[in-house]
Amino acid sequence: MRARRSLTGHDGEEQGFSLIEVVIAIGVLAGVLLSICSMFILGGRQLKTGKTMTEATTIAHDIMETYDKLSYTALYTTFGAVATDSTKTVVSTAGTNAISPWQTEIDRKLANGSASVTVLAMGPGTPNFGAALGIRMTVSVTWTELGRQQTVALSTTRF
Repeated sequence: MRARRSLTGHDGEEQGFSLIEVVIAIGVLAGVLLSICSMFILGGRQLKTGKTMTEATTIAHDIMETYDKLSYTALYTTFGAVATDSTKTVVSTAGTNAISPWQTEIDRKLANGSASVTVLAMGPGTPNFGAALGIRMTVSVTWTELGRQQTVALSTTRF
């Protein structure tokens, strides 16, 4: 003979979950699922930010490498400075200059992006390029991401 199971307990009461227990379980499950979904959204944003930062760093590095090959004098004259200047800055969005050819790539990869190069004469006192002991070149790439301005800057010094 087979034993028959019933849905009643020892006291004759029905077994199961109450409506309150089911609602609490669904609430806990919904909270866990929402926190997992928000982690996916945050992870996606971080991934995009990292990719954009890498793109900006690559552009700045390419600009720096291009001008790192120049002679000491050509380093500042390429950007329009003369021997009597002590600093010179050029921006990729300001007309035609030594770094404006990179603006097309910047526009393609970075929202509202631009690059700038600053050359600065270094040495005792207030040196100009003609009398400087060294030149510091700083390449900055700036763009807008999630409503905030971001910047990557690389510098090198030549003696």
